[in-house]
Amino acid sequence: MYSDWPVLAGVVVTAVFVWLGSLSFLVWRQNKFLKALFPKSGERDIRKKFEELVKAVEGFDGKLTDLNGKVTEVNTQGMRHVQRVELVRFNPFNETGGDQSFTVCLLDNQGSGLVLTSLHARSGTRVFAKPVVRGKSSRYELSKEEEAVIKKAMEEKSHEENS
Repeated sequence: MYSDWPVLAGVVVTAVFVWLGSLSFLVWRQNKFLKALFPKSGERDIRKKFEELVKAVEGFDGKLTDLNGKVTEVNTQGMRHVQRVELVRFNPFNETGGDQSFTVCLLDNQGSGLVLTSLHARSGTRVFAKPVVRGKSSRYELSKEEEAVIKKAMEEKSHEENS
């Protein structure tokens, strides 16, 4: 019975050393954190440290507000870039084949831009460009192909926005 005491004492001593090692590690980590929070060169006043942290957070809030304004500006400018593009090939004359003619529209998010049409015939190729404002041309009459390509481009973007 007494022969088990040395083994039991060894287990208890080992457990105590493991426990002390764990506590020492935790205290070391806490001291490391406090030294980082309060360097030796400065005062160890928690109020001053909190004031510094509040000023830093307020500085980040100001930067975040500036960043949100810039993102809004970029988003607004992006709406003016070409976003709706559509191409239709067709055969305008019976004597030519192969759908050599085409109409392409390049529109921004609001449906403004241009429609470009190329009519190919045996006698030559003609190219026409017409301005488009909000999906309509006010200055020039649109052909049925031009109206169709504009309508298709406007619908395509609407479907993407709803998805």
